[in-house]
Amino acid sequence: MKTEHPSGFTLIELLVVIAIIAILAGLLLPAMAKAKETANQSICLSNLKQWAMAQNNYVDDNNQTFPTTKIPDGTTPLGADYNEDNPTWADLADFYYNQQGNCAWFNALPSYIHSEPLYWYSAIANNGIPQFNSSKTIFNCPDAVLDPTLDPTERVIFDYGMNSKALDGLPTNEVLKTSMIVRPSAFVMFSEGRLLISESPYYGTSENSTDLGTPQVYTTRFSSRHSAGSIIGFSDAHAKYYKYSYVCWNNGAKPADPGLADINWSCDGHQVP
Repeated sequence: MKTEHPSGFTLIELLVVIAIIAILAGLLLPAMAKAKETANQSICLSNLKQWAMAQNNYVDDNNQTFPTTKIPDGTTPLGADYNEDNPTWADLADFYYNQQGNCAWFNALPSYIHSEPLYWYSAIANNGIPQFNSSKTIFNCPDAVLDPTLDPTERVIFDYGMNSKALDGLPTNEVLKTSMIVRPSAFVMFSEGRLLISESPYYGTSENSTDLGTPQVYTTRFSSRHSAGSIIGFSDAHAKYYKYSYVCWNNGAKPADPGLADINWSCDGHQVP
């Protein structure tokens, strides 16, 4: 009489299958991670392009004058209690109720891209701050990882910022107009800002490394979170990815402006000291 053996894997066969799965996973996971990073870069590319387009629409409605990069220190009613690089949600609410800060880019531009100004989240919306921090908006980079020192429930954390050096060398009361921009296709309007003290590469001192999540950016705050680089949005409304090592020059003290012909931080194109 023929004896029937139960079907199934032997131990060796099982180990072979596990080994094959591990090899395939080792091959596929890096490719999947790279695909995810590419997708996230595309989202940021779109976001920065939209901010630049909103900027252009805004200047057309405002006598070719640009919005401000921030709500300046000393603005009433907060005065000395306010930090222009680290506005809190409470600050934005106070400015809204006193009709201040509406010309800052983060309040002035969102309506041009079917979004809400930042003050809306703190002064108008119910549970607006948690909504802002948990949702995917035009303000947010999908690759953003916040430094442990940052509290997004207290402070507004800016994943993107407006160029702070456009008026370099000009009087402090000067306002930026389109006629002042020599090369719109090279003039930086927006870029991604640093959010991690430990982000690498970074060419600055430890003191400068703490300038995180600010509403205005320059090479000192340019991020490298997308595969050692980030996106820049330009005055002609195009956006492009650049490696950190291309955008920033390591002068031994800070990430400085290398004076590139295709990336101008100053409106007239001069190299920012």
